[in-house]
Amino acid sequence: MFFKDIPGKSTEKKYLIATVQEDKLAHAQLFLGRSGTGQLALALAFTSYLMCKNRSDQDSCGSCTACLKTHKYIHPDVHFSFPVVKLDGKQRKDVTSNDFLPQWRKSVAANPYLDMNTWLNSLSVDNGQANINVKECVEIVKKLSLKTFEAEHKILIVWMPEYFKNEGNRLLKLIEEPPENTIIILAAEKQEQILNTILSRVQLLKIAPFSDQEISDYLSETLKVVPEEIDQITGLASGDLNAAIHLANQDNANYSDALFQWLRIAYKMEPVELGQWVTEISRWGRENQKNFLEYGLHFFREYLFSLITGKDNIRLSKEEKETASKMTKLLDVSKTENIISVLNDCIGAVERNANPKILFLADSMTIGRIMRNAKVDRNIYQV
Repeated sequence: MFFKDIPGKSTEKKYLIATVQEDKLAHAQLFLGRSGTGQLALALAFTSYLMCKNRSDQDSCGSCTACLKTHKYIHPDVHFSFPVVKLDGKQRKDVTSNDFLPQWRKSVAANPYLDMNTWLNSLSVDNGQANINVKECVEIVKKLSLKTFEAEHKILIVWMPEYFKNEGNRLLKLIEEPPENTIIILAAEKQEQILNTILSRVQLLKIAPFSDQEISDYLSETLKVVPEEIDQITGLASGDLNAAIHLANQDNANYSDALFQWLRIAYKMEPVELGQWVTEISRWGRENQKNFLEYGLHFFREYLFSLITGKDNIRLSKEEKETASKMTKLLDVSKTENIISVLNDCIGAVERNANPKILFLADSMTIGRIMRNAKVDRNIYQV
């Protein structure tokens, strides 16, 4: 991957390039940023730059033998480790990243900003039972103990080291004192879930979220999204390029009509209509349901900001603003905050693979009660 393919990130790119040019490479590094901020993409571009035989002051050449391999993720001196799931015909404890390398290369080539849900969906896994096991750690030590095949350096990229759990302690010696010319790069999202024993042994590089302009430019120039959809997708993404990519690829990326229909049905609480709506949304699939709920969060957060501040400079389309204006007679600050809480809980339940019919029926009833000023007991709707 090229640095130039990653929008923005000029500070991070300059820093990484300087460490190579000035020979100040840290042997173990942690690229840390929330989902969709490009930590894996930067690790891949940095690896290509480091391995390139004809690098410039700004990027890898893309044409030397090393680049031809690193850009396809098949360089024999570049190793990958990532969370995996059970494989048919093997016990879970025996499954490692090597078993999923073809799927990994395909997924990363399609979207180097992927998150865990994107990765699991590519494996047709819906319950998210992924981890990095003991055998994986043993394989890592074995791979890095070997001599390089053709390059000066060996590089290990670990995506989502949060999934090491206690098994990661087997790598402490390797991370602290790796073999000569070995670079270990951890690309992570949640610092608090990484073992402290690992954190204390790596050099941290924090990755900031993408700006709205960077996401807008990417949608326009790379994905060729039509202008009328760019503002809404950018607002929904909130600095997460992976989310923006998914929203742009959805057949029904515009969820506003669906949200307002849901609110109307929830308010009326007519059983037949509600049942039909719940049946329909249960067919959407988990990713589409999550994107819909994320849109709802975005809308109500912007609506809440407008209620509190009285300002109109919110990230909503003209039609959404008109709808929001009509809602002020029905939804005040307290009600809006309660609905936001419901949507947050609903997203968490979707991620945990809750039954969608039960989930959306329960939350529809809760939102309806909130809008009608009825007493709400959230506990009876826990899924």
